[in-house]
Amino acid sequence: MGRDNAFLDAAADRVMIKDLLGRYAWALDHGPAAAWAGAFTPDGIFEAPNLGFRVAGRAKLIEFANDVYRTMPNAHHLMTNIVIDVSGDEASGRCALNVFVALPDAVYAALQGWYEDDYVFDGVQWRIRHRRAYLVEPQAMGMGKMGEYFRGFSVAAAKYATSAAP
Repeated sequence: MGRDNAFLDAAADRVMIKDLLGRYAWALDHGPAAAWAGAFTPDGIFEAPNLGFRVAGRAKLIEFANDVYRTMPNAHHLMTNIVIDVSGDEASGRCALNVFVALPDAVYAALQGWYEDDYVFDGVQWRIRHRRAYLVEPQAMGMGKMGEYFRGFSVAAAKYATSAAP
């Protein structure tokens, strides 16, 4: 593949999407909720199929982010190994997800998994249309020290439960 304009445009789009992902993680960890929800299209979807919940639409995304802030203090979302495929004003991507939690006694590697995404360019910027979060060991959210930490989140997330809940 040569470095023609289409190649350079796609590279620029990938950089903009990576910036979107950084802003997404920063807003999810530090707020405000409207900034996190703003990373999505107005009808955007965030779901965790193997946890059995789905959040759709800007108002519900804001509500969900506020639940995260309330129930998961000191969480840090880290995305790596980002792969993005661009096709015009749409793109798909996936990346590794690791969540670290700072508690008074230690910093814990709390969760490991990945995201699968659909993005759309809305004429101004790239946004997430649909983000699916998968955990490698979802049952770990209910066990030991991390089970204690995630208990409040699990209760809050129940209001977003889908019929496919495990």
